[in-house]
Amino acid sequence: MDSTQFDKMFSQADQIMGPFAEILLRQANFPPVGDSRLIVLDQACGSGVVSTHIMSRLSPEEKSRLDLTCADISDAMISNVSRRIETLGWDSVSAVKADAMDTKFPSSQFTHIFFNFGPQILPNPLAGIRECHRILQPGGTLSLSAWQDVPWFADYRAGIATDPSLPSFPQDEQLRHAFSETPERWDSVEEVQAHLEKCGFRDVEAQVVENTTKMAVADVEAMLPFSLDMMVQKFWKEKFADTRDGLEQAKGPARRAILDYVREKYGSDPVVWRWVGVVASARKG
Repeated sequence: MDSTQFDKMFSQADQIMGPFAEILLRQANFPPVGDSRLIVLDQACGSGVVSTHIMSRLSPEEKSRLDLTCADISDAMISNVSRRIETLGWDSVSAVKADAMDTKFPSSQFTHIFFNFGPQILPNPLAGIRECHRILQPGGTLSLSAWQDVPWFADYRAGIATDPSLPSFPQDEQLRHAFSETPERWDSVEEVQAHLEKCGFRDVEAQVVENTTKMAVADVEAMLPFSLDMMVQKFWKEKFADTRDGLEQAKGPARRAILDYVREKYGSDPVVWRWVGVVASARKG
């Protein structure tokens, strides 16, 4: 991924997830009143949306007390976030490769951990939450989010259904567990609260948050490599196991079917999508 592609991906990610990042910070009462050090982890940082919102809300004095780590398992993300850190001149910010389920960070290191739409992308989400508990200081704050409703699920499914040569697109329940190998659900306030308490957190607060985006069809097309292609690789791989290059060849028709459907559905109007997530904060007991 070159820098131009990354910058475009960041812009889209911020449009979708930026409002949730703001609520993560607000719900964690970040930055706290006082003059203590702010030792912060942006866990599963992706393109750095949360870190960008952190840096935009801190005063120069607060930044002087900041030690911010951006962590992700993707080499591409870490490389591009590192470039962004350097370009923007962020002092006391670093980017490191780390597995969210086993970060190798010292125990009781961070005052705050922000985990924006992270749990659902882990093979074992509860292992990731337990790891957050381990590396937080006593009394430290974890603030996380998880998807309840992802709007492209329905439009992608409907678009692919218009081409009978393509396999069916997975149902929502399958998509919610696309990366997880465990059965826990993360799409309700009650379930998220229960998971955090099970992992040793207290003072859990959770709420449902919505963000409505308006995109051009070209923006939807730009999303396809980061949304459709991942799901095709996950759910269609076995269907094309006996066909050389069949999976790659199916991606083109699948993209065209989705874009044709989106153009027909929305016409010249923007593509209006409503994103719904659960945002929760808790303290290490």
